[in-house]
This record gives sequence, C-alpha cells and structure tokens, in this order.
Amino acid sequence: MKARILDALGRSRAEYAELRLRRVWSTTVLVRDRTVEVATGSAETGGAVRCCSPGTGWGMASFSGADRLDAPVLKAHELSLAGASRQPVTLAPIAVRQLESAAPLEDDPREVPLTEKRQRGESLAAAIFGSDRRIVSARVLCRDVVIETWLATSEGTWLHDLRSEVSVAALAVAEEGGNVERALGSLAARGGWRGANSAGRMVHGVATRAVEHLHAAPVRPGRYTVVLDPAAAGVLVHRAISHLARPALPGTDPDVLPMGTRIGPECLSVGDDPTAEGLRASIVCDDEGTVARRTPIVQNGVVVGHLHNRETAASSGQAPTGHARAGALRGAPHPRASNTYVAQGTGSFEDLIRGIGTGLYLMDTLSARAEGDQIGLRAGSARLIRDGRLADQVKGVQIGAGLLSLLGRVDAVGADFGWNAAGEVCRDGSAGVVPVTTGAPHVRLVDVPVGEGFS
Repeated sequence: MKARILDALGRSRAEYAELRLRRVWSTTVLVRDRTVEVATGSAETGGAVRCCSPGTGWGMASFSGADRLDAPVLKAHELSLAGASRQPVTLAPIAVRQLESAAPLEDDPREVPLTEKRQRGESLAAAIFGSDRRIVSARVLCRDVVIETWLATSEGTWLHDLRSEVSVAALAVAEEGGNVERALGSLAARGGWRGANSAGRMVHGVATRAVEHLHAAPVRPGRYTVVLDPAAAGVLVHRAISHLARPALPGTDPDVLPMGTRIGPECLSVGDDPTAEGLRASIVCDDEGTVARRTPIVQNGVVVGHLHNRETAASSGQAPTGHARAGALRGAPHPRASNTYVAQGTGSFEDLIRGIGTGLYLMDTLSARAEGDQIGLRAGSARLIRDGRLADQVKGVQIGAGLLSLLGRVDAVGADFGWNAAGEVCRDGSAGVVPVTTGAPHVRLVDVPVGEGFS
C-alpha cells in the first residue's frame, strides 16, 4: 500500500500535495425492547487528496477504494488552479516525520462473531427490563469500529495507524400511573470489547435513573448555587469554550474567543490534550501529520490559546497544535477539539457543597447547546442541596445564560478530576463528526438561572 500511495502522490504537479486513505470496518447491533432490529457489519475504503500551489486555494478530490489513486491526485491539482482567485493557502511549517503504528490489535473486535455481539445487545436490553417492573421500553446500541489510516504528503510525511473502538448506548423508559420518564447513558472505550466490561453497570444505572425520575418533583425555577458533577462540567466547557477556540479559515468571519479575553475567574483553567493516554480521541499526529500536543485554552480565567491546523496557525502567526481532524472518511481536516478538560482545582466535593443553603447538584447531561452567545445545559439527573447536604431528587433542570455571564459565575473547582467514559462526539456542520472525550472535577457556580422547558 505504501508504494502505491507514494507513487500516486509523486505524480502531482502541485507544490504541496496530501493524500489520506482510510479503511473502516464496523459492526452495529440495535436492540429495541426485546427485538434485534439491526445486526450488520460493513467495510469501506476511501479518502481525499488536497493540493495547493503559491497563489492558489485548495483543490480537493475525494475517492472510494484504493485501486486508482492517480486520478484524484491530478484532479485535486486541477481544482486548486481553477480556484486561483480564492484566498491563497499558506501553511505553517511542521517537522516531517514517518510513523508506523499499525501493530496488530490485541483485542480486535473484528474477531468477535456477530452472533456474540447480538447476544451482548440482547443481554443488556434484558438487564434493563429486569431491573424494575416499571421499565416499559428499552433501547441498546452496540457498535465497534476499526480504522486503518495512511497519510502521505509531498513534504515527506508518512503515517500509518491502526486503532479500534467499542461503544454501548442505552435508553430506558419507565412508566407508572400515566407518568412517563426516560434516561440515557453511554460508554465508549479505545480497543476491543474487553474494554466495555462496565456496560452492565451503565445500563443498570440508566434504568435506575428512569425509575427515580417518576417520583422526582419538578425543579422550581429560580436562581441557585449549582454544583456540576465532572461529566456535566466537562460537557459544558467543551460546548462553551472549545467550540470557540478554533480560529476560522482565512478570509472568513471568525467566531472565536480573542486571546487575552477574561471569560472566568482565576480558578478556571481549560485545555485540550490529544496526547492523553488511552482515550478515544488521543492521537500521535493529526490528519495533516502535525505532532499533537496539549494546548492550554484558558489559564486562570484568561484565553491564552487556540486549536489550530496548519492553515489557521499560519494566518494567526502561531504554531500548529495538532488538532486537524477529518470528520468524515472523505472530508477535509479542520481544527477540532479532542480531549477537552477543566484543570484540577482544590477541595473535595464535600467542600464544594458545604455552606450551600439551597442549591442544585447536576449529574450528567441530556443535552448542551450554544446559540449565539447563549449557552444551555439540560441535566440528565439532579438533586437538591439543602444546608450543605444532598437532598431530594428533582427533574426538569436546565441552566442557561450568556457565555461570559455563565462562566463568570464559576467560583470553585474541585480536586477530583476524572475523564468521562461516555461515548461523546462533536458535530460541526460540514466539518463532520469526530469522537471526543471530556474531563473535569466538580465545578461550582453561584447565582445561576435555572428553569424548565429546555430542549
């Protein structure tokens, strides 16, 4: 394969040419209630070629298969010349390296029979129903994927990588006396199915939360001191900060947090670390061949860094950070978050809730969104805090405010940092979908507006 790729790339007449080829194997099992609706496997091969020369914009050609690579290489160059009136491309320099990290997988999900994967899904769905008589519906989605990537550039970069991932997502619906509640949960792990041995605990927790919500009282709208658990804190910061830490491409209107902007208190520091060991989004090099590195975004409440690919780095006068990721098999790499984290602070969870007269403890998230400068989060589960102790469960909890207003209400960050094992992804329009991980300790915010009806 290497000779074929390098031979095709060598035929390009562009000053810079880049060829990325991927093979993706995946299986999906969907169980709805007690019926297996989907049990299928697929394999797909494809990729993209990008070219540019002095004074030209990008030319990009996508392709399927791996047999005829010359044609997309030539087409990408032609397209770059046809787009010469567009914004010329300038790429920040990177170290050229050659990396082979495609050793055989120790726990290869391709070696597990589809029948066994079906049985896994059916067993997890049965466990949801068996947890409580009030469970009336369940859904379990089991998925695995193996991705082999080749990347070559005219500068001499060569990468060959093989990785795998498994994930389980679950939905439970509980009903009693006409009252219906649901709960969601997921987990994902790098590697094979041995890494998903906590799926049983996860689906049991989903079923338990759905039943608990049946008798939870709706939260009373108002302003509260709010403590976010690590999962909720990580999701909120990913949505609020990492999406605004990616400079736009040259010639477009950027929607980015300017360097030097104070967005939070001294205790709040945020970054993104694609080198964190063993996480789904962790990489050695990105989809442009840049060595990945941990990048601080917010230090003591002030914006100090952005996530770059080579093009945005050049336009900003910065160094690439190794965050160029292609969100589709045949897509272009864009600056994207990977493992977003809130840096560890001081104090225990008990320290954070001590002294709170009336507050809320938010656990996990059902959804998080940003519209303009407004950030919102809907809790998957929540409890009241009374006189410094956890009290009754409540439901319908959502928080929302302007970005600077909400992050400015952070007044304490705990010391109990952890990475979230949920199967999180980041969706970004035409840039596609990429897996992400979030990590955080408990985080406390004061005087937060809390209401109902967030969707």
